Amino acid sequence: MEQYSRILKKQEHHHASNLLKKHRLLCKQLQYGDETCSPLYLAKPHWTNRFDHKRESTIGIFCSIWVAPTLLKKKQFAYNIHAKSLQKLPGYKLTPKIFANDFRSLVKAQVSQWPGISLDFGPSTLLQGKEVCDLNSFNEKVEERIFGFVDIHEYIDNLLENSLS
Repeated sequence: MEQYSRILKKQEHHHASNLLKKHRLLCKQLQYGDETCSPLYLAKPHWTNRFDHKRESTIGIFCSIWVAPTLLKKKQFAYNIHAKSLQKLPGYKLTPKIFANDFRSLVKAQVSQWPGISLDFGPSTLLQGKEVCDLNSFNEKVEERIFGFVDIHEYIDNLLENSLS
């Protein structure tokens, strides 16, 4: 697990500055619960409070890439885009189910080739997938998912812009 965690941290260090400059996307590895390997998160500050350590609960939209012991036993890692309590996201008038359906309609063709992808969830998980990997391929596959998220992030921006309150 520790080696995978170091690879996620390496990806953060490698991409954070450029993603922020080019796309205003934050890229941070943050502790989640008592996980031994902290997930890597991508989001814009106005999408979520995920990066606020003083938050009581997480709201908004963020992308995650992570590993867990159960996944590693199957030689897999997971990724997703969450949309938590969108109706509470400040500055926007959002209906979670409508946002989720609109987002999925926009990205369906573009993400259809992502490994292990599914769009068949409730409104709080916009998409999720599991990808086969081993330690030798993990770095490259995480980078592919980062770039995949970057390729579709403007759909989130556009939907949010259309929902300004």
